[in-house]
This record gives sequence, C-alpha cells and structure tokens, in this order.
Amino acid sequence: MLCCAVVLLYVPPVLARSLDADTPPPSFITRSLLSAEETRDEWSESWVDFAEGVDRYFSKEDAPPDYKNESYVKLQFKQTWEERGEIQTDVRVKAKFDLPNTQRKMKLFFSSDEASENSLEERVRSNSTGERFNRKESVSGIEISPDSEWHKWKRSARVGVKLRAPLVGFGRYRLRRPFEKWGEWTPEFLQEVWYFSDRGWGETSEFELTRPLGERMGLRYWTVLEYEDQYDFFQNVHVYSLTQGLSDRTAMEYRAGLVFSNEFQAQLTAYFVGTSYTYKLYEEWVFVTASPEVFFPKADGWNAEASFTIKLDVYFSH
Repeated sequence: MLCCAVVLLYVPPVLARSLDADTPPPSFITRSLLSAEETRDEWSESWVDFAEGVDRYFSKEDAPPDYKNESYVKLQFKQTWEERGEIQTDVRVKAKFDLPNTQRKMKLFFSSDEASENSLEERVRSNSTGERFNRKESVSGIEISPDSEWHKWKRSARVGVKLRAPLVGFGRYRLRRPFEKWGEWTPEFLQEVWYFSDRGWGETSEFELTRPLGERMGLRYWTVLEYEDQYDFFQNVHVYSLTQGLSDRTAMEYRAGLVFSNEFQAQLTAYFVGTSYTYKLYEEWVFVTASPEVFFPKADGWNAEASFTIKLDVYFSH
C-alpha cells in the first residue's frame, strides 16, 4: 500500500511541465513592472522612514498610531520639441517631508523645486523646460503656521536658505483666504510678501475661481499679479482652463492664457493656447502627460511658436 501511495504522489517532470503549460510565464514587460514596483516600494518606505525619524528626533515623540505619513519624492522627466527644431530636456526632483509632531511647534521644510523662483510666464506654461526654465537651487528652512485663523485668514511664515555656495537667505509671509462658495463657484485669494538676499523683495497676489460642470468636468480661472523690486514693474497673467475626466485613467485639459506687463506701459505682451492629455500609466504612481501648445509673443511680432511636450511623473510615497 505504501508503494502505491508513493507512485500516486510522484509526478514525472515531463508531466509536470505539461500541466504548467496552460499558465504561460509572465512577459518581459510584466516582470519589469513588478521589479520596478518592488524597487519603488523599497525607496518609498526608506523615504517615509527617514521623515519619521527626523520628526521623532526633533519632537521626541512618535506620530499618532492612526496617522498616515504623506512624505513623498517626485521625479519628473520632461522633453519639449519646438517648431524651430530645438529639443529641450529637463529633469526635476521634488521632495516633501511630512513632520506631524514638529508642525505643532514649527515645521521643517525642504524643496528641490522652488516654483516662485521662476517668472510668471514660466510658471503658467506647460513647456517651461530647457532654455526656458532656469534651474534653481534647493531651499530648506523653518515654517511657522499657526492653527488659529486671523479674521478667517490662514497665515504662514518661512525663513530659510537656498542650498548653494554662498548660501542665500530668504523669508516669506503668506496669507490665504478660502471664501464661502459664490453659488457654484469656489473662490480663494492668496497674498505673499517675500525677500531673497540675492534678488531683493517682491510680492505676489493670486486669485482663483473653480466651478464643477457635472461629474467629470471643471472650469477654472486663475490670475496672478506679481511685483519684483529689482525690475520695478508688475507682471500679470490670466489663465482659463477646462478639465475633463475621460475615464478613471485619463483626463484632458484645455487652456488659454494672457500675459501682461507694465515695464514700459500697461500692455499685453503674449498669449497662448494649449491642451494636456494625462494618462495614469501604472497604478497611482506613474503618470504621462502630452501637451501641445502655441505661444504668441509680442516681441516676435505675434508670430506663433508651436511646441509639443511629453512629461513623465513618478511618485515615491505610501
């Protein structure tokens, strides 16, 4: 009887291979994605653990048991093809520390992509890359954000340095006011006053209006007025955009913008139109965006400058 049991349990190798033939091995692409996901999870876990360690070091406390740390690193690869035949490439890294315990006293911050370092035109256009984008240094410092509001205004103040040699100090004070809905519209106003030791001082005023149009569409109007003392003139932009969710993985944005300046006299200096198609390439951490755009600068006689930009965003987070 024992021999019969052994015979029944033994499966010849040839027969085993034939039984597995119905389940084909994973493809090269599948294996590559699984390997990339494992690497991404390891890097994400290391970054969050590092942020929690910094938080614990400064506060001497552990994060609340039910708290989900929102630290992340974003890698962005961008390439733009211009009508004149130029190809511009840009790589950026943006990092965020989420330090829940230190926020009760003061918040430490680190950013490797300080958006306010760029001109208004660069900040609102999708193809601000290569020669159009001046690479800036990372910044780090302390932010104080009181929990209490001041006449419905949320406040924050930053003091820090740009990480370069020699170090450049800066400070920024921000007031933000989300208003009650105006019917279907949701408005928000933001006011900043800032100072950089290598640039002098300046101010930025922003106003935004958003409105949903059904379940998958939204309308947005955004305007910014900015003054920088070293240039002694105002810049102003108006951007109108319509977003449309095509599916759970894809979305479209249609936008148009106007750029004004009073460097010589108040006048329109440029306008642009463009679209962006965003596709969730893999789960919630790899996104690809295609953005054709046409820019019309007054300095070039309003001649059209067409461009096409591909952007890949990779997120490392929990």
